[in-house]
Amino acid sequence: MMKHLESCRGLSAARPGEPLGANPGARGYPRARRRRVVAFGVSALMLPWIWVPRGAWANTAAGSIARVSGAASVKPKAGAAREAKVKDLVQVDDTVVTEADGQVLIRLNDKSSLLVRPRSTVVIEAFQFDNKPDDQSSTTVAAGAIRAVSGQIARDKPANVKYSAGTATIGIRGTDIEVAIIGDGVQDRAGIYNYVYAGSTEMRLDSGEVAVVEKELTGFTPAVLQPGEARLQILRDRPAFLQSSGFDALMQQLTNPRIPMIR
Repeated sequence: MMKHLESCRGLSAARPGEPLGANPGARGYPRARRRRVVAFGVSALMLPWIWVPRGAWANTAAGSIARVSGAASVKPKAGAAREAKVKDLVQVDDTVVTEADGQVLIRLNDKSSLLVRPRSTVVIEAFQFDNKPDDQSSTTVAAGAIRAVSGQIARDKPANVKYSAGTATIGIRGTDIEVAIIGDGVQDRAGIYNYVYAGSTEMRLDSGEVAVVEKELTGFTPAVLQPGEARLQILRDRPAFLQSSGFDALMQQLTNPRIPMIR
């Protein structure tokens, strides 16, 4: 195992006319250049990153399916895909795929929740929860979108939780977020989005730009950078792709169960 201490640099204030959170010194860069965004829960910035190589927990149950609607499947790393069904276990290295009418709500063993949106492909890269320093959770969004509410691992070891989407990596703590890869041909501009329902995250680019994403704001990195445009932006307007469903309500119920009042 290897420990790595992430450093953080402040984000300079945006000039008039620039997007909130933009770095005035940022310049355009070639399309082929890979952009990597790292977002960490603000309170987790000074904690060491402890990570174990992928595959260390193959065939390990990360959680189970709490609810399914529409067409969805689960495919192990080695083997045929199977229909996603309630109460089925979800293992490390499993890939969850939803069709246009499909959604899958996964309840992970640390009591975090993962909602896989329609037209999405999501991989459970790593998961370990033993109440130890090397507990961790890693999920990749290969296509589409997820909503994620953090659980015990993120509360105790925030640096050990990450979500990846394309060239972006997002770490959380005590946070309720949406991560999406939006392509061309939809209402929102193509790019990678990180909307914060609750809590806050910090996003950084590999070139050093840093921005804090507060509640009800969106961190955004465009698929194609326009001349003079900031690489990292904070959007005040709520993205059009955010659409709540009954699954969102169930996720909130699982995460924050109501305590009956005794009269």
